[in-house]
Amino acid sequence: MTELLDDYGLFLLFGIIAAQAAGVAGLPGKTSLVTAAILAARGHFAIADVLVVAAVAGILGGYVGYGIGRLGGRPLLERPSVQKRLGRALRLMEKLFEQHGAKAVFIARFLPGAKVVAAPAAGVGDMNAAKFAFWHALGAIGFAVGFGLAGYYGGEGAIELAERYGLYALVPLGLLAALTWALYAVIRRRRAQPVT
Repeated sequence: MTELLDDYGLFLLFGIIAAQAAGVAGLPGKTSLVTAAILAARGHFAIADVLVVAAVAGILGGYVGYGIGRLGGRPLLERPSVQKRLGRALRLMEKLFEQHGAKAVFIARFLPGAKVVAAPAAGVGDMNAAKFAFWHALGAIGFAVGFGLAGYYGGEGAIELAERYGLYALVPLGLLAALTWALYAVIRRRRAQPVT
């Protein structure tokens, strides 16, 4: 992966992450992001460029996957041959969406396998487009920044952590993000309350 990224640069990173977010399975999105970040730490790229490319690729790829799912996914998934292979996965994703709503799109971005099917499944399930766009963008940005900075500052060990622990490697970053969000929500509520 290092040689490919060194030769083809951020175009390859964009293609891998966008295709994976659109629903193409079997691509090393997380590994290519962490590798690009390590190369950035070595001076091959600017880390800001890596993070922006990964975030934009994830966002746009997911929007394409959502569109495909919304426009043509249901008839395709209702074919007997597809139901036999993917019916269980589709039911699982629909249940996840029922339990967690649009937030499931954010969560799925960090889960192996789920990140590939989340956007098309949201389209098939007719999830509200605005809610999908918001939560998916948030997940794509969080994925890019979390794993990108882990690779940039963590070096080679970050690849092993990302591959071995996936989402759990980002638990400290997730806790920090949750704390920041809670603080923001409290401040926003206090500002919205009328002064007595």
